Amino acid sequence: MKKSNTEPAVKDFPDADKISALDSELRSLRQSRLRVEGTVEATGLILREWDTSTDEALYCGAAESVLGIFPHELMGSFEKWVLLIHADDRAEYRKEIQRVLTEGGPFEIEYRIRKRGNKHTLLLERGYFIDPSQGAHPVLSSMMSDVSHLRDLESRVRKSQRVEAFSQLTGGVAHDFNNMLSVVIGYAQILMEESGDNKERLGFLGEIEKAAMRASSLTNQLLAFSKPPATRKGSLQLGELLRELVKMLDRLLGEKIVLKIEGSHGLWAVQADRSQIEQVFINLAVACREVMAEGGQVLITPTNEAHGEATHFRDHVLPAGSYVRISLALMPESTKYPIRNLEKNRSVSAARAVIEQNEGLLFVHTEGGQPRINIYFPSVAEGLVPTRHDATPKRASKAATILLVEDDSSLRQFSKTVLARLGHHVVEAVDGEEALNILEQNPDLMADLLIADMVMPRMGGLELAKVFSKKQPHATILLVSGYPEQQGIASHSGYAFLKKPFAVGELITRVGSLLAN
Repeated sequence: MKKSNTEPAVKDFPDADKISALDSELRSLRQSRLRVEGTVEATGLILREWDTSTDEALYCGAAESVLGIFPHELMGSFEKWVLLIHADDRAEYRKEIQRVLTEGGPFEIEYRIRKRGNKHTLLLERGYFIDPSQGAHPVLSSMMSDVSHLRDLESRVRKSQRVEAFSQLTGGVAHDFNNMLSVVIGYAQILMEESGDNKERLGFLGEIEKAAMRASSLTNQLLAFSKPPATRKGSLQLGELLRELVKMLDRLLGEKIVLKIEGSHGLWAVQADRSQIEQVFINLAVACREVMAEGGQVLITPTNEAHGEATHFRDHVLPAGSYVRISLALMPESTKYPIRNLEKNRSVSAARAVIEQNEGLLFVHTEGGQPRINIYFPSVAEGLVPTRHDATPKRASKAATILLVEDDSSLRQFSKTVLARLGHHVVEAVDGEEALNILEQNPDLMADLLIADMVMPRMGGLELAKVFSKKQPHATILLVSGYPEQQGIASHSGYAFLKKPFAVGELITRVGSLLAN
């Protein structure tokens, strides 16, 4: 048998060097791809390429961390992505994509999209469409980022700006309102002095004065909401304060919570800032409403207590002494009431800080199964707080020349009337610049006292005082303001201060004491 001369063909296989080179190149490509994918995922972005001719969408990046969905679960038809978009945003998204496919170029759109677990987040999608006329496949490339936290931060910033604007508005309103109240209180007191023994007229005028004083208290509460006022301590009757605040506290607690106040008479006086203590009870009312959402009852019981030795309340120590205790017992409708909600409440924390600033103590505890807030204020004496009419105003022994600078015409006229009735020569100006012009045009005018509002257009009282003291160093300066925190500014600069609204007696006494020095 003859052997065939035809030998089978031998295949050409790559040699070992070529195989090694290919493996090395593949490893390098894989590493490059992993680096790119890792970088993209680290940026928190989701990348997508959608070939509109084949309706094939490819994803990579942070889909898992943003949406809780793996990229391979999104692969396939573009409609998979569209169905994840919130139903209210879907139509607008389709409209924008259709516009881009028609017109080409870049686009940007923001929408809500469903995550795993049926929760939604907010995405910002930016992309570019390459149409066939550009010599390539029709591909829509997009980059998506989660902007929910950013939008939330922007919302907080806007809210903060609104709060700041409201604070400025509140301060301005309080300033103007205090001017009006000074006029109302002042003229009412002048008429009371001239009414003699007419009891009916004195009663009417007394009610006018009392209403204006309460309005002043409300103004201080507005100022306390906008920014913490400077502490201005004085003798205070907490029982009287609670009786005046009861209507406001009722409104703050709402219809579901019943407020009761027992035994508010006969309390010892305490040394505290009235406006700050008013704000304490407002904060506590807000806290009770927050933790008693289902309703209930709040019972406030003030009492006098004498402690012969130091008393321990868990982590708190109350030194020996006489105290006025204000106890707030909370009786919620819900039996499942966590007291820690009250202990950690921000309004309670704010109240505690103010009370400690006034040498008091606040702590939350449970008594008889009921959550309770106890407040202790050191008493200054076992007696009533003297009213402002008990003291006779100290008057100046001789007439003086007073430069009165006030931008509110009604308050300026009232102050001038009071000072002129005392025999003083009053020169008035509407602001600091006019006051300096008057001094410039009248070089012989030598004022014994400058009375200036701290807040005025063009030039305020503090700036005026600094210039005036150089021109007439012999004169005394009294700055006036309705902003409590400006008392510290005036005192730090070495000037006397009078807070608005002021009574006739306060103005007379302050001027008399300054001119006597």
